[in-house]
Amino acid sequence: MKMLVIFGILLMFTEAGMGLLFMNPDCRFTQSDPCYGAVGRPLYLQLESEDDLILKKNISGTASGYIFKFKNQKITQNHSDYPRWQFVTNNSTMIINSAEKRDSGRYILQTFDSTGRERGVYYLQLVVEAVVSSVTVTDSCLSIEKRKVYCSSDGENVHYNWTLPHTHQLADGNQTLLLDKEAVGSVTCYAQNHVSHGHKIIELQQCPGKSCLFKDLNEE
Repeated sequence: MKMLVIFGILLMFTEAGMGLLFMNPDCRFTQSDPCYGAVGRPLYLQLESEDDLILKKNISGTASGYIFKFKNQKITQNHSDYPRWQFVTNNSTMIINSAEKRDSGRYILQTFDSTGRERGVYYLQLVVEAVVSSVTVTDSCLSIEKRKVYCSSDGENVHYNWTLPHTHQLADGNQTLLLDKEAVGSVTCYAQNHVSHGHKIIELQQCPGKSCLFKDLNEE
């Protein structure tokens, strides 16, 4: 039991340092929206259950490259450039063990029945993003009347939200907040993309002249 508790604590610190990850996505070729995966994390592509499957990736505007062919419960062709990919036959799932940026793209799935008759063609847009990490917040006094609070993080397509002093409302969108000199108390920046999220809290103190004091309430 103690080992489990210690492991859980270590896991929480690890996730706090790199940005909390959403659950591993299960992408379906029947969905119309893009599917998002995280760099370095597993990704599951749910294929259709047919006797004959051909999976391709669109390389250019017109050309497509084969990833694998599956027929009669056997993989008849498997591209050597995809060693991280594993096909599970009993539930028709393609597993990418560790997603990479180059896995992003438009995929085409062709399905056939046992007689060779085409059953359908499906498309999936896959986007692999770097996770949110290293969320930081800085506080600067612009003058005796105004102060600037700025949030930044690593990751891709990051969106920022804020919790401001004396309110539970979120100020949406910007990395930078311009506040007046009376703004004191804890400020939280939330950084999020499609695959992960993180946050940072600082405590605002009154501006003494032209410099601000702040206390970091959590280390990530």
